Amino acid sequence: MPRLNRLFFRILLYFLSLLLPIIIIGAVFYINVSNRLQDEFTQKVQMNLQSSANTIEIYMRTIQETSINFFYEKRPLLLPYDEYNLQERVRIAEIPDTLSKIAGNLSALSVNLFLFADNQKVYTAAGLDDFDYYFDKGYSFQQYNKQFWKQKLLTEKSIEILQVSEVKLNNGVHTSVIPLVFMNTVNGHKAILVTTLSVDMLQRTILNHAVTPSTSFILSDHNGNVILSSDKSMQDSGMLSELNGYFGSGNAKYGEFKLGSTHYIVNYIKSESYGWNYYAITPVSDFKEQINYFVTLIVTICLVLVVVGILFSFIFTFNLYNPIQRIRDILMSKSELAEEPTGRAGTANEFEQIGRGIHQLIEYNHKFKNELELKSTEYLDQSLLNYVQGSTAINEKELHKMLAEQVQFIHPAYMCCYIQFGLKPAFYDDIQDTERLIILDKLKKIVWGLIQPHVNAYILEERECLYTCAINVRDMEDSLQQVKDGLKQLLDTFRYDSQYCYIHIGIGTVHTGMQGLVKSYTDAVHALEAADPQKDFQMIDAQQLPPAVTQYAYSFIDENMIINCLKTRNLESLTNKIDDLLHKNRLNVSHAAVSSLLSAIYYTGCRFLGENGLNAHDLITEQEHAALDKKSDLYLGVEEKKRLLLHFFENVIEYTEDQEQGKSSSLAAMIKHYIEDNYHHDLYLEKIANEMGVSTKYISRAFHEKTGVHLSTYISQFRMTKAKELLLSTNWTISDISQKVGIYSRTTFIRLFKKHEGITPHHYRTLHKK
Repeated sequence: MPRLNRLFFRILLYFLSLLLPIIIIGAVFYINVSNRLQDEFTQKVQMNLQSSANTIEIYMRTIQETSINFFYEKRPLLLPYDEYNLQERVRIAEIPDTLSKIAGNLSALSVNLFLFADNQKVYTAAGLDDFDYYFDKGYSFQQYNKQFWKQKLLTEKSIEILQVSEVKLNNGVHTSVIPLVFMNTVNGHKAILVTTLSVDMLQRTILNHAVTPSTSFILSDHNGNVILSSDKSMQDSGMLSELNGYFGSGNAKYGEFKLGSTHYIVNYIKSESYGWNYYAITPVSDFKEQINYFVTLIVTICLVLVVVGILFSFIFTFNLYNPIQRIRDILMSKSELAEEPTGRAGTANEFEQIGRGIHQLIEYNHKFKNELELKSTEYLDQSLLNYVQGSTAINEKELHKMLAEQVQFIHPAYMCCYIQFGLKPAFYDDIQDTERLIILDKLKKIVWGLIQPHVNAYILEERECLYTCAINVRDMEDSLQQVKDGLKQLLDTFRYDSQYCYIHIGIGTVHTGMQGLVKSYTDAVHALEAADPQKDFQMIDAQQLPPAVTQYAYSFIDENMIINCLKTRNLESLTNKIDDLLHKNRLNVSHAAVSSLLSAIYYTGCRFLGENGLNAHDLITEQEHAALDKKSDLYLGVEEKKRLLLHFFENVIEYTEDQEQGKSSSLAAMIKHYIEDNYHHDLYLEKIANEMGVSTKYISRAFHEKTGVHLSTYISQFRMTKAKELLLSTNWTISDISQKVGIYSRTTFIRLFKKHEGITPHHYRTLHKK
């Protein structure tokens, strides 16, 4: 019992160990999913940050293009104020009007727009202001005083983006802007157009593309100066320097940083046009909050699977424990184990005892497997042989599957070779019978061994010393040459034994598909038939011969002559006719076609029996029927098949001669009875023949022979007899009586009645009623 308990826990431990992959897979799955989700999250933030940068660049480009257009449009009016003449001063108002229109178009982007060409006057959308007053009171920059703007008249830069500055408006409102300075030399003087871009607008643009509310953004210029920061706590210069150092190479687009005590995922985009740096800073904790659902789901699934696995482990252990014990008891009951020494059986544990028993079962299995393979090979041989010989009972798909699985015929092209070994008298005179049996038994393996190294071939032994070699062709030209090389080696091997044997080989042509195997077999047989009997070792290629005629000559006239011979029961004429057909066909067609001709003549005899209500199986055995039914059977031979066919016809003539008399009388009575029951319907010869199960010719001939009257005449006479009875016994009209006797035309009825009775139906009724 303790040993059995150890066995139980050992099995249980094995099952529980299978739960480890669940935990490992769960951990790997969590890591993969977590990494994939983090990548997706980072890419989404990156994509949104890129979208924000693209939008801001569009804003900047719009302002730039508008400024350039302004300089181009108002070039004649852009002069220092002192250089305007009276006429030009009248048009000065056009500049504020144009600035007003531009300010209206850029109202969503720009806070203010102003222009100056000297240090005296400033043009705004509202009008013309004094230079000093405008920068001191009207639009005062915290970082840029009026002296700064005067110095800008000396600048050579056509476009300049200044650092962020707070601006105090004349209404006391303070706002942060980014001055965009555009300089153009006009009429020999420099004109400065300044557009202030709202920092709040940039921040709204960036925040509108934020993935999570906790994501912070930093925008800096190419010098590392902060333009805007959605989180003031992140404007630390040291942190920005660290970010610029990491992303400065341009290779990285995002990374994970520890800023202070918090871990962040930082995404980075650099503006190629203006050199601005965009940073999106997202706490890692936000991402982890998003994947908590997946973590919980994975842990829950793993726990459920572990619990279920433990439960099933106990169930399976109990279910295996008892069968193993029973298996041990059964194996111990076997004589081989029971007879072992007691000491060895006592020291062996259950698994060792089961192992020895299973080892014996494996030996039995190997023995059975060898027997099964032998049977399977025999089945494949017979199926393939029947198939290439034209049997329709073979399942082509099943045969193709067996060839692919058992002999690796996987290519679509096939060819056949037909190998005939002829044994000379010296083989029987000089070699002892026991040695002859060994040679004949090993002959197939020898042929296979010589051909197989060259091509993928399968050898069938049709009968003693006659072999069919089926070949799966991979490359038509190369494989054909390899086949000939293998067959040549076969001929050369036996050429030194020419006093004992001769070898004739027919090589078929290459065809595709399973039906190609049949065609190639026919070609090979045709090629072998062309062998020269005077030569011992020959290899005949069907491609070098005229095409084999596979269609035999057997006309409708020939078939009628066979049937006439059967009708007249003239066996001698029938034999002469069959010999004549064989002689004519043997001159032109192949062996297989001649064999098919004999089968066709057999089918003619079967049809003759069917027309006489007889069955061929009543006259010959199943084996004889199977032999005659095959269109090509090289085992049987044409002469043997002819003998069976003539024997069949002898039985047909004897049986029909005995049955003809009684059958004809019985058939005539059945026809009369059928006419009496159905004369009021449409009757014709084919319909009655179908009802009787015979041909129209036979029924017409048999009825006439027994009654002396043609069937159609008898039907008309019977109808006229019934018509006369109705004319005298009823008051029905001529048309009604015509319908009742099965003649649906009144004119036809009157004509037939007058033909049979010599008078019309009306005259007949009047005459007989008087």
